[in-house]
Amino acid sequence: MVQMARKQRAERWAEYRRQRKEAERQRRVEVIAEFDAGDPEATLHSLAGEILEHRRAMRLLVEAVGWADIGAPFSLISPGPYWHPRRTANGTPHVAPKRQ
Repeated sequence: MVQMARKQRAERWAEYRRQRKEAERQRRVEVIAEFDAGDPEATLHSLAGEILEHRRAMRLLVEAVGWADIGAPFSLISPGPYWHPRRTANGTPHVAPKRQ
């Protein structure tokens, strides 16, 4: 009985993994179709543009998390001129992370 349950569980996991791989493949096909410009070079340029925009968004997100870590409001827009950093236990202000 235990062996049957293990076998069924293994079969369910195998089916789950197969479905996940198929769904991932389908998402890749959808992304390629979304950016397909008919010309391979134009398609690559389109994908490269989206990758660069994604990287920019990630940099902005890292900056926002840095601001939130030092007590500033969390947003993708930096705090305004009236925001002041929190003080540490010894009275010195936190320093905002440098933008790269």
